[in-house]
Amino acid sequence: MSPARAHILAIDDTPSNLMTLGSVLEGEFELQFASSGPAGIALALKNPPDLILLDIMMPEVDGFETFRRLRAQPGLQSIPVIFVTALNDVNSEVTGLSLGAADYITKPINVSIARHRIRNLLEREQLRTELAMQRDLLEAEIVRRVQSEEHVRQLAFHDALTGLPNRRMLGDRLGQAMAASKRSGLHAALIYLDLDNFKPLNDAHGHDVGDLLLLEVARRLTDSVRETDTVVRLGGDEFVVMLSELALERAASAEQATGVAEKIRTALAEPYQLTLHGTDQAERALVHHCSASIGIAIFGGHTVSQVDLLKRADAAMYQAKAAGRNTIRLVA
Repeated sequence: MSPARAHILAIDDTPSNLMTLGSVLEGEFELQFASSGPAGIALALKNPPDLILLDIMMPEVDGFETFRRLRAQPGLQSIPVIFVTALNDVNSEVTGLSLGAADYITKPINVSIARHRIRNLLEREQLRTELAMQRDLLEAEIVRRVQSEEHVRQLAFHDALTGLPNRRMLGDRLGQAMAASKRSGLHAALIYLDLDNFKPLNDAHGHDVGDLLLLEVARRLTDSVRETDTVVRLGGDEFVVMLSELALERAASAEQATGVAEKIRTALAEPYQLTLHGTDQAERALVHHCSASIGIAIFGGHTVSQVDLLKRADAAMYQAKAAGRNTIRLVA
């Protein structure tokens, strides 16, 4: 609202004072009058003004108490209040300002000074409101950009379907694990797996049903490993699990990795209960059996590239497939 038509509520129990205020302010502001504190509060609650002019010397409920009651109302706490009063002693002015009044004008009113004070105050309030709105908009924009950047990062480093880390994230995690293994001497492992009966499901029922199975595979893989391990979807029906901080001895670490791989193999071989939606929107259950061929590559204690490590784990997985599927092979 423009300050030229700001809404002012004047609270004063003396009609002549209200008439004086009206003659001073009408034409420049929209005015509303109340002859007591409670009546003024009721009007303010019904139609919150931009500014309240408040007399102090009123019967029953004086201006100071009226001010306190105004500030107790959540919807009226931020409305600026100017005391307009015949009390011109220092103590009264200090009391009014200490309560939080925006200004203190003594009677008799100097028309020119009162108008300028009111106008300046309203202009400051308008500016404060605009700055607060700009701040809120800026904060909202910052939140939006942070969320957008986080979304971009999520897309860049995570699989869109399962939410698992993707190949790019694997490169980062694998680099960290290789560096940590070199420092600590602890071995780590890559478990490379490929689903055995995935394509027939896609061909028979479509990619939507295939996606349901991939989501369940992702859940079972995550449940089969520690929180410190990394489960990755490379693409299609290929997944990688990186196990970090295994044993110092290579043989012991191979035994640990094989134990985890067996846990994964058993979990993935359990039947999958999938829900299909027909063209009539009716749901029906589909039970699908899908195992996995799993290859393991142990690393640590010697220098090897990420590419070679993935190739070794991939080669072990193909050995498992060649051995009849639903089995595990470990490369030396």
